[in-house]
Amino acid sequence: MSKAVKIIGAAAAGLVLLVAVAMVLAVILINPNDYKGEIADAVRDKTGRELVFDGDLELSVFPWIGVKTGGISLSNAAGFSEKNMFSLKSADVSLKLLPLISGKVELKNVDVVDLQLFLMRNKAGVTNWDDLAGDKKGAPEKKKPSSFGKTELNLSVGGVNIQNARVVWDDRKENVRQAVDDCDIVVEGFAPGSPFDFNVHVLLSSTKPEVKADINTTGKASISADFKKLSVKGLSVVVDASGKAVPGGKGQVKVSGDAALDMIKGSADVASLVLEAYGLKAQGSLAAKGFNSKSMSFSGDMSIPGFNLKETLDKMGMGLKTADSKALTSVGMDFNYAGTNKSVEIKDLQINLDETTIKGLFSFANPERPDILAQLGIDKINVDNYLPPATDKQSEKKEEKTVEEKADKSKEGLLPVDLLRKLTLKADLNIKQLIAKKANVTDIVVRARAKDGVLTVKPASFNVAKGAFTSSAVVDVRGNDPLMSVTAGLTGLDGADLSQQMTGEDKFSGHMSFNTGLKTSGNDMKTVYSNLNGDFGFKVLDGYVSGFDLLYLAGDAFSVLTGGALGKRDSKRTEFGEVSATAKIKNGVADNRDLLLKSPLLRASGAGNVDLNTMKIDYELDAKVVGTLEGQGGKGMQDLVGLTVPMTITGDVADPSVMVDLPRFAAILAKSGFKVVGSVIEGVGDVLEGIGNTFTGKEKSGSSGETQKNPVQELGGAIKKLF
Repeated sequence: MSKAVKIIGAAAAGLVLLVAVAMVLAVILINPNDYKGEIADAVRDKTGRELVFDGDLELSVFPWIGVKTGGISLSNAAGFSEKNMFSLKSADVSLKLLPLISGKVELKNVDVVDLQLFLMRNKAGVTNWDDLAGDKKGAPEKKKPSSFGKTELNLSVGGVNIQNARVVWDDRKENVRQAVDDCDIVVEGFAPGSPFDFNVHVLLSSTKPEVKADINTTGKASISADFKKLSVKGLSVVVDASGKAVPGGKGQVKVSGDAALDMIKGSADVASLVLEAYGLKAQGSLAAKGFNSKSMSFSGDMSIPGFNLKETLDKMGMGLKTADSKALTSVGMDFNYAGTNKSVEIKDLQINLDETTIKGLFSFANPERPDILAQLGIDKINVDNYLPPATDKQSEKKEEKTVEEKADKSKEGLLPVDLLRKLTLKADLNIKQLIAKKANVTDIVVRARAKDGVLTVKPASFNVAKGAFTSSAVVDVRGNDPLMSVTAGLTGLDGADLSQQMTGEDKFSGHMSFNTGLKTSGNDMKTVYSNLNGDFGFKVLDGYVSGFDLLYLAGDAFSVLTGGALGKRDSKRTEFGEVSATAKIKNGVADNRDLLLKSPLLRASGAGNVDLNTMKIDYELDAKVVGTLEGQGGKGMQDLVGLTVPMTITGDVADPSVMVDLPRFAAILAKSGFKVVGSVIEGVGDVLEGIGNTFTGKEKSGSSGETQKNPVQELGGAIKKLF
């Protein structure tokens, strides 16, 4: 070693020693407490606030340079309710002197007790720190590019211990108060690149939203020297929350897992992720990369083991009542996912819903012009199990409300035209078995495609009660007004089989079929109905309707008008060989001219129209007794052979009035040589009123409340049930 180097080294050592001795002498000879008054006066002169030292200041120099203080407080700005803006009970911060020479920052401990900070804004929008921020009207300073992370920080901390800290945001302008209370932060032995334990506890409270939360967070973390890499092992977050904004009023959420973040690569990984809340447990993982660029991508998986969804919803204050008490008690889900900043894909989806298995996939891309792919397969599902239980009055109220809602919605746009013009869609639904209203529906297939403003559904088909239904529909929104068309057909439906499935009884029977082809345009119900055109037809062969005997009721009506005895035959069933009709629909009015009913003893024909624009029906039906009626109820019944019984069906489609046209019937009887009881003809008005009361459920004025048998009313009710 040269003599010059030795001299320089000795001089440097002597200089360090001289500085150290000087600092030690300064600590010995200078008492910082002597200057507290001058510091307080300077703060008062500069800010108009009071800085109060409630305790002694202690300085240390060697080997640790630091400061230790008792209580300190800074008063609030004038006009704010809290006395102090900032205060603390004690603080102790020190760092090692000699490592500073080599650029290393080595903190011994950071201890802070009872720190309190109140941030406030009054109704005028003025904050309690505006007076400390200086003149805002001056020229804005140019922001210097941050050097954070460009150089490594050689920092180590023996420990951080913050006890009972409190931070409050009190916004009188928005009437919001939010606070962090009882904040305890403990960090053990922090140093870049080395793992360290941390434990954080806070009490959060807020008036908007109204919530209180006790949060505990623990784990073992590691941070790189440039602060661009962070990893956490054994992360655990436990939140106990309560308040109106919390589902169910209170609840606990637990999150655990391992996480790593790399800002240089723009990547993040979350492994062994577990979320627990309200009886639900979800497990999964996430890997993302490129999130600091335009080519961000992510992937992962999620698994939700079977849990009782009904209990979970109850705990969340969203309880559901279902027709089957066991519904929603075993629900689970598994899927993988992947995506980019403009797309997301869910693969290998499997949902276990009680006894139902649902499998499928889903993808969404290009938010500006959505491109959607969806495939869903269901093995079997009984939707009746998930419906609300029958509750009479509540159901009626809901039904009334639904009618009002439909009236309002009729004025709204039926179709999201703008979306359909941009949409590309490929959706497939397959259900092997579905039970609805107790009907067993099988082989449901729906295929939907959309592109360039045209949505096509072909087919939408299913099988039920030995019958097959198939349909197709097209919605074209390329023009100013949406164009819609639909074709549908049903063949081979066994009415008896369907009746047994849905009611368990022989309510009706017959081999049923129908077909229709409709076209319309518009984007609200009024316009759609007024532009509706097409045709409709149905046929039912070799069947019956239980609950009434149409021929028997016609005989009783005949007896009432002629003064004869009421019949004794009542099979409680109306049989027919064929019921059929076709209709032409033009501008929302369905016109039928060929309604036909054939049975061994009865023929009926009818004509009329249904106006969908007003939901009104105007229909005439003529029923004629044919064939012999010997043995069917006596001479009175035999007298009906060849007679026509005229009926009218008018009023609202949802609740039509079905009546025997008594004046016409009386005229027919008189023309046929029968003597009509005069008092009956004179009292036609009373009979009509009685029929009306039958359908409205009202009692005739002056009625004693006892229900009396009225054959004419019963005949009207029977016709109504039949059609």
